[in-house]
Amino acid sequence: MKLLRILAAGLLAVTTLVAFTMSAANAAGTYKISCKNDAYGMQLGDDYTAIAYVYNSAFTGDAYGAGGSQGEGSLGLQYLIRGTAGAYVGNDCLYAGSADTNGTAVVAGDVARLAVNAIVGAISNRIDMAYAAQSASASATGLSFSNQADGIAMSANNMVAGLSFWGDYGNSNIENTQTFTGVRLDSNRYSGDSSAYSIGVDKTFGKALVGVVVSGISADFKTTFNDGTYEQEIDTYGIYAAYKTRMLQIDIGFGQGDTTVDTTRRDLGNDKTITGKTTGDVEYSNARVAANFTRGMFTIVPSIAYRTMDIDLKAFTDTRPSDIAADIVGDGYLFTSSNTTVTTTDDTIAARTVESETMSVGLTVAANLGKLVPYLDLAYESEDTTAPQYKAEAGTDGTAADLAASNASSSVKIGGGLNFNLSSQISGSIRGGWVTGRDDWEENYIGANLRVGF
Repeated sequence: MKLLRILAAGLLAVTTLVAFTMSAANAAGTYKISCKNDAYGMQLGDDYTAIAYVYNSAFTGDAYGAGGSQGEGSLGLQYLIRGTAGAYVGNDCLYAGSADTNGTAVVAGDVARLAVNAIVGAISNRIDMAYAAQSASASATGLSFSNQADGIAMSANNMVAGLSFWGDYGNSNIENTQTFTGVRLDSNRYSGDSSAYSIGVDKTFGKALVGVVVSGISADFKTTFNDGTYEQEIDTYGIYAAYKTRMLQIDIGFGQGDTTVDTTRRDLGNDKTITGKTTGDVEYSNARVAANFTRGMFTIVPSIAYRTMDIDLKAFTDTRPSDIAADIVGDGYLFTSSNTTVTTTDDTIAARTVESETMSVGLTVAANLGKLVPYLDLAYESEDTTAPQYKAEAGTDGTAADLAASNASSSVKIGGGLNFNLSSQISGSIRGGWVTGRDDWEENYIGANLRVGF
C-alpha cells in the first residue's frame, strides 16, 4: 500500500506540472517566473538552486514527493523535486545566449561606426565645399569623399571677419540581416535608423582652412535578438584643418564628447521588460589625402582616408522587475505560498570599450558639363569594428541554427550623383548608392547638399 501511495503521489506531481504548463504557460517562460528569480530551481547554472516545489491542494494525506522529501500542510501536500542537474522550467531562458544579452554588447560597435562616418562625412563635405567656393574649376565638380548616408548641407561663406558658418544633417536606415528564428537561438538581428547633425565655423588662411564643429548623433533601433530596444545619443565637439595645393588636398580632424545609452529587453521567464541605462566617453579622429587629375572634360580623384572612434561605456545594472505573486502561485498552486518570492536578481553589466576603425581607398570620376557635373563614386573600405559578444548560455540547445556574432571586415561602396552650379552663390548636389559586402548588413542612401554663399 505504501508503494502505491508513493506512486500515486509521484503521478499527481507530474500531472500537476503538465496541467499547470498548459494553463499558466506564456510565450516566454513556462511559469511566468523571471529568469533571475533565485528562489526557484528553474535553470541550470550557478545562478539557480537545484530545487523546485510543487503544491496541490486537492490531495491530502502522507506521501513523499517525486524524487524528494515529504511535507504535509493543513491545505494539502508539498512536493520537493530534486534533480542531479537541477529542476527547471522555461527552456527559453536556458538557451537564449543573445536574447539574455544587453544591447550594448551587440549594437554599440556598429553605432560607433555610424557615428564617426556621420561626423567625418559632414566635415569632409564642408571642406570640399569651402575649396569649391574658392575656384571656378573646383566648384564645377564639388566632389565629396564622405560616407555619410544622406542629408542636407548648407554653408554661408565669408559672412563675418572672413568666417564661414555651415550646417549639415543626415539620416541613415540600416539593418543587420542575420537569420532570426526565435529568442531561443543566437542571432544578431536588429534594425532602425540613426540621424546626425553638425554645426561648424571655419576660416581660410590662403590655402589652409581651420574650423571647429559641434555634432550630435541619435540612434534608435529595434533589437530583435533580445526582443528589446536600443537608443543612444552622442554629442561631440572637435576641430579640423585642411590644406589644398593644385593637385593635392590633405585634411585632418579630431574630437571628443560623451554619450548616453538606454536599453530594454524581454525577461524570457515572465515577459516583463528589463531596463538599463549607462553613459560613456567618446573620442574620434580622421585623416584624408586626395589627388585631382583633369583630362579634358573629365576629373579623376583618387583618395585614401582613415577614421576611428572609441566609446568607453561605464558599468551599469540591468533592472529586472519583480515577479507577481499571483502568477508564481498560479492555478493549482504550483509553488507553496510559504515559498513564494517575487524578488528577482538584477544583472550587472561590465564596463566596455568599443571601437570602429576604417581605412578607405576611393575613386571618383566626374564629367564637367558646365553647370551640371554627373559623377561615379567607388570606395573599398577595410574596417576593424568591435564584434558583438553574446552572454553565455545556461545550457546547450545543440542546434546548428545558433549563429555566430557578425564580424564585418570589409565592404564596397558604389554610388554616384549629380552636382550642380546654378550661380556663384548657389551650388549643391544630389547623390545615392549602397554598401555591399559587409557581413549581415544592408545599407543604402540617397541625399543632397546645398551651399549658399554670400
